[in-house]
Amino acid sequence: MAAKKITHEELREELRAGRTATEIAKAYNMTHSVVLRRIKALKATGYDPANDRDYNNPENQLVSGYSTLVRHKHKDDSSTGRVMEWVKTNVHISKQVETAGAIVESMIADVKPLPVIPFENKVATSDQFTVIPIGDPHIGLMTWSKEVGEDWDLNIADRVYRKVFKRLLSNLPDTEECVLVNTGDFFHADNIQGETSRSKHKLDLDGRHGKWLDAGFVIIRMFIDACLRKYKKVEFINVPGNHDDILGRAIGSYVWQLYRDNPRINVQKGDSPFQYVKRGKVLLGFAHGHTCKLSSLPGKMADDQYKLWGKTTYRHWICGHVHHNSWTQFKEHPGCKVETVGIIPPKDAYAHGGAYGADRGIQGIIFDKKIGYSPKRIEETVRSTD
Repeated sequence: MAAKKITHEELREELRAGRTATEIAKAYNMTHSVVLRRIKALKATGYDPANDRDYNNPENQLVSGYSTLVRHKHKDDSSTGRVMEWVKTNVHISKQVETAGAIVESMIADVKPLPVIPFENKVATSDQFTVIPIGDPHIGLMTWSKEVGEDWDLNIADRVYRKVFKRLLSNLPDTEECVLVNTGDFFHADNIQGETSRSKHKLDLDGRHGKWLDAGFVIIRMFIDACLRKYKKVEFINVPGNHDDILGRAIGSYVWQLYRDNPRINVQKGDSPFQYVKRGKVLLGFAHGHTCKLSSLPGKMADDQYKLWGKTTYRHWICGHVHHNSWTQFKEHPGCKVETVGIIPPKDAYAHGGAYGADRGIQGIIFDKKIGYSPKRIEETVRSTD
């Protein structure tokens, strides 16, 4: 007999009725340890009779704290001396992202798609394809040269990205297809408070949120339009980051809606922190890199894409997050390589104070559908004249 699922509300009522974890496990054909874990999760939402708390908060609203009014003990008081209590809850970030994604999809439903961007080039090879990872753009970041050694704002970002991206495309071979990747943290912040939704970190920003939202959407269109003119096929990969859980996902919906009438582009919106592309004997994975260790990614690919893993001979992850180039062959998983890519923006005050730093730039990586890494890699660094 299969285990009967017990809802959050049902578990609370069973406990209120005085049933033990053992009795609940037997009634619902669950293991005792699973019931104990569920009770622990229930306690995190405010059901904690041992501490005289019996609240009906939804499962996704975890208690972030209590504000309690107490007085000197009296014989008629509760065992805790509590007179009144305010319960502070917090909707889990994953639920916020899910809800925000649904709202964004609804908001852009009537957005008129762009006219089809014409293909203006000639295909030199269809045996190879180009991958262009846009490493952590952090649109909205502002820095001050007297503090970190370089000025940076939205106007500078727009100018530098256009110049560097144009140089990169001019030096890349004319493959039939390009995979353009937002490696995450496209926006520097995620809300009107100028914070990350996940950690509530205060960030150095250029103006109000509407200003850097507008600038960011202009820049992402510049990337895609340029690729559509150079390449016959474009795959846009949108990867969620830790700076923009919500707005980063909105990019995927925005791009999909704008280019939905253009058959030469395919969009992976970014619903999962792990995105995959297979071309010939090559399997590529894309992640921001903040949800797990880099050393776990080869195993993650083998688990998620076990069928494609068996059909390919070259496997490769491309990640962002750490703001510098690195290439790692993990001994535990020799069948897959992992690399991180550099970024164009300068260090913010936090990174400067922590003595972080690396060369700034962007790169295009050429893969061969039969053998994998060509190896060919074209890099463009940020110049002082940019």
